[in-house]
Amino acid sequence: MNEVNKNSKKQIPFIDILKQSARIVWQNKFLLWFGVLLALGSPGSFNIGNSEDWSGKGDAAKNFMEAHWQLVIAIGLILFAIGIALFLISLIGKAGLVRSVNLIAQNKKTNFRQGWKAGKKYLWNLFKLFLIIFFATIIIVLVLAIPVIFLAVKGSWLSAIAVGLLAVAIFIPLAFVLAITNIFAEFYIILSEIQIWSAVESGYNLLLKNIKNSLIFSLLILAVNIAAGIVLLPVLGVALLILVPSGMLFYHLNKVVFGIFLFFAILLFVAFALFVSSIFLTYKTTAWTLFFREIAKVESEEAAKVLEEESEKEIAAAPEKA
Repeated sequence: MNEVNKNSKKQIPFIDILKQSARIVWQNKFLLWFGVLLALGSPGSFNIGNSEDWSGKGDAAKNFMEAHWQLVIAIGLILFAIGIALFLISLIGKAGLVRSVNLIAQNKKTNFRQGWKAGKKYLWNLFKLFLIIFFATIIIVLVLAIPVIFLAVKGSWLSAIAVGLLAVAIFIPLAFVLAITNIFAEFYIILSEIQIWSAVESGYNLLLKNIKNSLIFSLLILAVNIAAGIVLLPVLGVALLILVPSGMLFYHLNKVVFGIFLFFAILLFVAFALFVSSIFLTYKTTAWTLFFREIAKVESEEAAKVLEEESEKEIAAAPEKA
């Protein structure tokens, strides 16, 4: 058992995993197509400026919605359906990416078509897992928020603030546990092909045994994300220096030309954002896949050694035949 305990304290090669992830993505650029699918199902938020009088436009929008409510509902339903479709496609992309990276890590050949075909098999199980984690998160938020709301309604603002801070302090680690459990459960579904509840249980147990390593790796991925953002800031700055003066020039010259320029500028921005997001999501998913393989391999090795030691003890304890 001492040898097993030593193995359980095995150092995870975090930096090697990050380097290997970059190498895998660079040498297998078809993986970026899975990243595009992931990015399509994970849209970012866009902020709207407040430089104009939005109250009048709000009234106009309200009047339009009241006069054409059927059209508004139809457009809303269409957009909702498109969002669901993109999300489901992103789940297939995630499964295809994980399966492909797992094969590449074993020096096996694969391609986008094989990954897409394999990914489709896990769509509904991944969707069910998403619903479980989503509703679990909602329940936790409600349970933590109810005391705060109750105290706020009673007018006990100091108590509400104190309980609210406590609720946030409780929610952050719970959110971390849910998020990492979800990641590991997804890998168990995709790579081990086990059922949802078994995957959740296995993912949670794997996290408990590797919570320190999981936290360190999460922080490393966050650092990579921040570093990538810092690197992209000069690029965005140069783009703004070119686009803003050009846009002002076109606006004063011709409104139609400005409209065309604005359309292509927005299209270029969306394409650039999608490209950057696909690269990072591909890299991040690849890194998490390799990290999961590493810690799951350690657990498998430990289990195998325990079984081997138990078998040897049973053999040693067995009476010799005359």
